[in-house]
Amino acid sequence: MTPGWQEEEVRSIYTEIAPSYEALFPVLSRYDDRVERFLAEAVTPGCRVLDVGCGPGLHTRDLDASVSVLGTDLSPEMLELARQSRPSGEWRLHSYYQPLPPEWGRFDVALAVGCLDFCDDLPRVLAHLSEALAPGGRLLFTTLERRPGHEAHEAPTREIPTGGPPVTLHLYTFEEAARAVRTAGLQPRAYVHAPGWVQLTEQRTLWFGWWSVERP
Repeated sequence: MTPGWQEEEVRSIYTEIAPSYEALFPVLSRYDDRVERFLAEAVTPGCRVLDVGCGPGLHTRDLDASVSVLGTDLSPEMLELARQSRPSGEWRLHSYYQPLPPEWGRFDVALAVGCLDFCDDLPRVLAHLSEALAPGGRLLFTTLERRPGHEAHEAPTREIPTGGPPVTLHLYTFEEAARAVRTAGLQPRAYVHAPGWVQLTEQRTLWFGWWSVERP
């Protein structure tokens, strides 16, 4: 585990908000229908889908019954909610800072949406996700994007107060994210700079780089 990884702090936050997360999601999220459009294009009957940082499984619970879903999260409470919403899925405690176990097999589609904000080593994490994809497999991931002149997005990190210890958000430039994609052996398919979620303490919308990439 690298020194900048905040696993216990992140687990604590999401364990605390698990009971209210689904109710809060429409208030926090500015995803529009980007995830749904990606899944509608990428998911085919019988394929395998990996949902990293799945939370209560909101993105995958309504996928066709023929689709095999494996979701990972740091919070057992979040995983239990996901299990209730899609009992046929597999829901595993796992840190994206670690490679996925080979026995989990390869995936045709993967999501890592709104969960890499705590990551201080994007190339490492994308390499793990690339290794988990089958050839031709597709991944939609987001990063908080650092942009000069874009208020609240100019520094490489932001500290966020919580009910417990503060956590650090990491912001990557477009160039840094693109380099991490190439280093992981992935090919970009689409990119957009668009709203991600609302930071409630400041009532400020934070913007993501939305990346759709593919493993050749």
